[in-house]
Amino acid sequence: MRTFETITDARKAIRRFDDDGLPEHMRERFDTIASSPSPVDQIVKLGEFLYANRDQIDDDATELAGGLIQYATLNAWHGLADDARGDRIVQALRRDLGEPAPNGVEWPDAASDPQPQPQQVMVPPALEAPQGTA
Repeated sequence: MRTFETITDARKAIRRFDDDGLPEHMRERFDTIASSPSPVDQIVKLGEFLYANRDQIDDDATELAGGLIQYATLNAWHGLADDARGDRIVQALRRDLGEPAPNGVEWPDAASDPQPQPQQVMVPPALEAPQGTA
């Protein structure tokens, strides 16, 4: 999983991220969050956004989410240290990526993953129902 040593590293990764791996319905919100003037909000909210929609994103976006959340957790931003939320999100993302757990431990079961922030969840556009002929 990606790691960042500085806030600049994290912000560069966001700027360089190719959003082609995101579903089209998620791109505008990604760009809006990525444009935040606050580096802290940008990093935390993008990590939470990608985590909340991890069933819709590719491995590159999952790796970005993990790196952002890990960096934000180390800095105790936006409550990610509360109830070990940030650490638990990173563990879930590593498990999802198929990374091996550290020696002597197992990744927690998915049922114990932190709940996504409801405001960050994006529902894919519904497919239009076929229209019958009259």
